[in-house]
Amino acid sequence: MKQRHGAIPFQIIKDMMAAGYIKEAKEEHVQPASLDVTVTDEIYRMRGSYLPRTGEPIRAILEKGSLFKHHADRPLEQNGIYLIKLAESLELPPGIHATASNKSSSGRINLRGRLIADGVPRFDDIPPGYRGTLWLEVIPKSFPILLHPGDRINQLRFFHGDARFSALEHRIAFDRYGLLRDSDGKRIPANSENVGRGITMTIDLHSRDVIGWRAKTSTSTFMDTARFDHDAEDFFEPVMRPKHDELILHPDTFFILATKERILVPPDMACEMAAYDASKGEFRSHFAGFFDPGFGWHDDEHQRGTIGVLEVEVYGHDFVLRDGQPICLMVNEHMIAPPDKLYGQDLKSNYLGQQGPKLAKWFKQNS
Repeated sequence: MKQRHGAIPFQIIKDMMAAGYIKEAKEEHVQPASLDVTVTDEIYRMRGSYLPRTGEPIRAILEKGSLFKHHADRPLEQNGIYLIKLAESLELPPGIHATASNKSSSGRINLRGRLIADGVPRFDDIPPGYRGTLWLEVIPKSFPILLHPGDRINQLRFFHGDARFSALEHRIAFDRYGLLRDSDGKRIPANSENVGRGITMTIDLHSRDVIGWRAKTSTSTFMDTARFDHDAEDFFEPVMRPKHDELILHPDTFFILATKERILVPPDMACEMAAYDASKGEFRSHFAGFFDPGFGWHDDEHQRGTIGVLEVEVYGHDFVLRDGQPICLMVNEHMIAPPDKLYGQDLKSNYLGQQGPKLAKWFKQNS
């Protein structure tokens, strides 16, 4: 019998922990199709961004590239490059590989976290059968940030084989479930622009008075991840509905924006936003683009769908973003099996039912 390829769900991640494939992970950190990984107090300030050569341990990089060991009770400096050891390590069997990405909350504060592993010359990629430690390259891009041991700013996803949908599978799922919805929850019909090798969503610059947030980069204070009562205006400024429904994006400016459509992820699928799609423009539309099974899902057909919140940064030159233009490509993935627990239903979510460009959980309530 042929083994099914796909993303590994909640219950099998727990089995992997019990089997010793994932070391030092906590059961409460398991999500429907991912595992939150935790930072320790072992932090190094680096001369620059490093990737290991094939077979080279991270410790060898630290001997050459670290400037000093960072005190964990001090904020990480804006644009400083740090390597932080994770509490977890892996002893994967040959058939299992993994990828990593920012969690939504760290993405929304422009805290860039990229995973590196011993002897693997790629970011955010763990090959089949990997055995070794895990580290994060962390860069606070907009303002200083004080992290604490145990913070979860990145997540790991595990796979057996290639989980990605084909273009035909995307179209079938789109028509079967109504994967895109309008603001009233009604199904959006499929066409050549919104479904193909993924699901295309568009930008909303018109539906509300505050259509997004722009990060400040000259703040006089730092953000502390132990606090959940930060004032938004200390770190972000609201972006009001633009005249003529056009927003000019300048290089090195970080925006939080929202999609016009609502999307849903059925229980037997996962979904990931393509990090960079040149056909949509010279910008990146997310730094935390994973959607767990159950995102936007509801037993009631008429209540299905949740907007996507985007972390947008343009490259190279000014870019004029116009209301309703394509902004991101969503790529669906098969699950090996539906997870025992779903996003927002069985497991707590800070962004369940978000109806606007909501800031991260560390700020006072916002829309």
